[in-house]
This record gives sequence, C-alpha cells and structure tokens, in this order.
Amino acid sequence: MKKQHFLFSVFLTVIVLSFFSCKKDQTPVEQLPNPEIKAGTANLSGKVMDYHGEKDEEPPFVYLQVFYPVTAEIMDYETQLAVDGSFYFEEIPIECNTIGFIGSDIFNWTSVGVALISNEETQVKILYDPNNPIQVQYTKNSLLAASDTILCSYELMDNFLHSPGSTRKKYYDMKPEEFRQYAMDRMKEKITFALDGESLPPKAKNWISNEFKLIYLAEVLLDYKDYMSLNYRNFKNEEEPDDFTPQEPDKSYYSFLKEFDLNNSQYLYNQTYSTVLERILRNDTLSIPPIGDTPIDRWMKEVKEILSDLVGFDKGLFYDLLATNSYAQQFNDASRPLSNQQKENITNYFKGKKEEIAKILLNKNKEIEKIAGITAHLKINETPIVPEKELTDPAHDHPKGLLIDSIVARYKGKVVLIDFWATWCSPCLKAMQTSRELKQEMIGKDVIFVYITNSSSPKELWEKKIQGIGGEHYYLENDGEWESISYSDKYEFDGIPTYLIFDTNGVFKHKFTSYPGNDEMRKMLEELIP
Repeated sequence: MKKQHFLFSVFLTVIVLSFFSCKKDQTPVEQLPNPEIKAGTANLSGKVMDYHGEKDEEPPFVYLQVFYPVTAEIMDYETQLAVDGSFYFEEIPIECNTIGFIGSDIFNWTSVGVALISNEETQVKILYDPNNPIQVQYTKNSLLAASDTILCSYELMDNFLHSPGSTRKKYYDMKPEEFRQYAMDRMKEKITFALDGESLPPKAKNWISNEFKLIYLAEVLLDYKDYMSLNYRNFKNEEEPDDFTPQEPDKSYYSFLKEFDLNNSQYLYNQTYSTVLERILRNDTLSIPPIGDTPIDRWMKEVKEILSDLVGFDKGLFYDLLATNSYAQQFNDASRPLSNQQKENITNYFKGKKEEIAKILLNKNKEIEKIAGITAHLKINETPIVPEKELTDPAHDHPKGLLIDSIVARYKGKVVLIDFWATWCSPCLKAMQTSRELKQEMIGKDVIFVYITNSSSPKELWEKKIQGIGGEHYYLENDGEWESISYSDKYEFDGIPTYLIFDTNGVFKHKFTSYPGNDEMRKMLEELIP
C-alpha cells in the first residue's frame, strides 16, 4: 500500500473514533477537553506488538499526519519501524493539543488516532493482527486513560456518504432557498443513518458528528454551484453541463451557517474546519476581501458586517481563525512572506491571551521566507502542437507520447522533472508543499520543474494555484492531449501525482506515482546533474 492511500485524507479511508477522558477536564462529558491554541512540540513513541522484521529487509515506514488549524496545513511526518516494531516521532510541531493520525504499510488501510500534547510524550502500543481490527493502548498520556479504546471503522464514512435516498434525487432545478432546507434536513438524516446502532462513547460520537457536519457544510452547502452542476451531469449523463448554469445564491442563502456553531472550539480537533474557513474566504457571494496590508481590526469590522447575522455572533475563535487562514492563503497559495506592515498588524492585534496566534504566524513566515525563491521563476507555456495523426501509433493503436517528447526537447541540457497534477488532487498539492525545500535547494542547478494539468482543473483556480508553485506550466485544453500521454506505451499512468524524470540529453529515466519524499527525489535528480 502506498503512503497516500491512507494519509491523503483520513476520512477517505477510515474514520478513527476516540474515547477521551481527563479527570481535571471541566468540559461536558460528551466533549473532548477544550484545546487552547499554543505553539509547542509533542513527542510520540510506540510499538507495534508482535511485529518482527527481517534484518535483511527494508523496514516499513510509519506515517504521522498532523492538522494545523491556524496555518491551515496538513503535514506528514515519517519514520521507520525498528526490528522490534518500535517507532518514535520527536518534537513534532503542534498549534494546540490535537489529534494526529498514524498509519503504516503494514496496517492495511487503517489509520489510528493519537493525542499529541504540548511538551509531553504520548506512548502507545498498537496491537496488530492482520486478521483482526487494530487496537491501541495508551501507556502514557495526560489526556487518555490506559483503559480507553479507539475504534477504527471503515463503515461509518461509507454510511454517511452513501445513505439511502440521495443517489437519484433531482435538485439541480431547486431554488437556492429550497435546496438549503432540503440539504439541512438531508444532512441530519445522513448523520442519523451513519451513527444509528453504533455503540460509541459520547465523546467519540460528538467528534465524528462534528466531522460529518463540517464535511457536508464544505462539500455541499458552501459548494452550491458545483454541487448543482454535478447533480445535473448525473441526471443528464453528460461529462460537462454545457447548457446548464446554476443560480447564483444571494447572501440570504448562507443563513444556514448559524446552525453550525462555528465558534465551537471542539472544531479544532477536526481537519475539515480549515476547509470550511477556506470555502467561506473564497466564496464569491460573500466577497470577503483579502486581508493584505489592512489592519486586522479594520478588516475584521468589514468581515463582521458580512457574516455576523449569518453565523449568529460577532466575536470569537471563528473570526480569529478567518484572519489567520487569510494569511495562510498567502503562504500556501503564493509562498509569499508577510510584509513588514502585515507583521506589525499581526503583532498589534494578536496580543495578550492571543499572542500565541501571532507567534505561530510569525514562525510560519520564517519558513516561507526560506523558500520564497521558488516562485521567482514562473512561466506559463503554450502547449506544443503535435498533429493528431502523429499522436497514435497505427500498428499498436497506442499514443506515442510525442507531446511529452516535444516539451522535454525545449529544455535540452537540463534535468527535467515533469509533475502531472490537478487543482482538485490533494496528494498533488501536498507533494508540492513538501517539495518546496527541495526546489529551493535546486535553484541555480541544471534542473527544470515542469507541471502539466488539464481542463479538469478550473483555469481560474489553476492560475491562482501556480503562483505559489513556480516553474514551467502547461495547461492541456484538449482531453486528447492528456490521453496521448497517459495512455502511451512509453509514459502510461492511471493516477496522479505522477512524475517523469529525464536527463540532460532528454533521455527518459524514471516514472513513478505518488511523491517519494525529498530525500529520494533529491538522489534521483542529483545523479543526473552533470
């Protein structure tokens, strides 16, 4: 199993439910301990029981995924199992006490929830039996008792996503206010169906209910136009809704936001909270302005005029994280450091009890400053014209890959790394984030980074995303161009991200799907640099 199979999104592979307890916690019994935003580091050690590796075999990796609500990131860390099954993650940065997810090639599509606590070491034992569900025991953790259990269920998310009654419902012709009521009722039905009959601890049930609500909010209610277009295509059996334009909902449509209690600090445990914030910040109807160099209190006043009636409050965590996530868009979309004015604005606004937020943003800015050089070179290229009759080999009825050969020929004398990606591909975007330090190292060396996508990526969004990527870009308007590569005998692939590497003479050397990590990628590139 590949790393991205269970780490690109925990909730596409497995839902991990945790029963938390803490004697000193004053939060309601059905909730996790309320987290506090504070920069820190956590250690995690563990052992996979009954695992015995062979000395002459490469030990499997253990992967740890951590969510960052302030800077709107998901980071992956990795280490290798020792021969006795032990592993250790040291000084993992966190923005608040949180839940991370660990997985391994040997876990067979399962992720395990673990608590990460500032200035502490969490110790776990993973009881692994290929024929039975994984179990976890906490031997040291200030939030979890040793007797607490973690239930790993593949079925809950599937029940939520595919609950009866939704597959053939026609709603693309509903008015926005009609769809709003239908969607809210449908969300409650889906959650009830998914959790009905499940014997879950109250805290686990609250945690997963929150995640379901946030997923539905982000992917359905806040994504109204795309959701309508998808429903239209499903009913008309068309790939693109050329003759259908969804209505543009007005501001009143978003009154459903009041039902989600977006100030709830429990959402800091949920990966999808940042996705919701991003969708709100990018929403065309709400038209929240970029924060830019505007003083935060002035920006916040304008934001509250737009949102306060819709969300039902005018202060709190939600607004603070909208501001931090707006700065995070600058970091993550454009790899652009903060201006001096922005640094001053952050320091002036996030002070006193909120100064930890300023600390987190300014520390992140230092990281961005180190890799800002990767965006200095950005070029959008015209796709080489290859006659259609030359794209396919008549003898074998397969594309010949001539389009790639034509692109690589433009960079003779350079090592060429080609990255096939899409704006909707989470593993693609995560790999680009991971590779930023490597790209910074390669500045001034004979290495060219080439990025290729197709019309499945909305062009306007693509133009925004590439600002933070840098390198040489190609946008294939014609689906046949993409197929002439992905179906070719020479370069065939069926998933993204996929990478091709060519030496300085244009000779094809490597092809692989999923990002292998900076160390392995660096080794492959440096071996080809003259």
